[in-house]
Amino acid sequence: MDVPLGTRVRTLRRQQDLTQRQLASRARMNPITISRLEHGNSEHVYARTVRDLALALGCTTDYLLGMPDAGKE
Repeated sequence: MDVPLGTRVRTLRRQQDLTQRQLASRARMNPITISRLEHGNSEHVYARTVRDLALALGCTTDYLLGMPDAGKE
């Protein structure tokens, strides 16, 4: 089953004990963007946004997008 981007963001954010505002600050974006993503209210997400979130959360863009590990065969 596919896990939505917003759910992955929320899970990582909570694991790191961050508020939406703190994550937004780290990713240099508006907290409203984080809220919309986590609640599934964003139909289109820019690649730059995914990149910035991955950097802020210390994960890969592939993980956030639900892609299989590139290193596994």
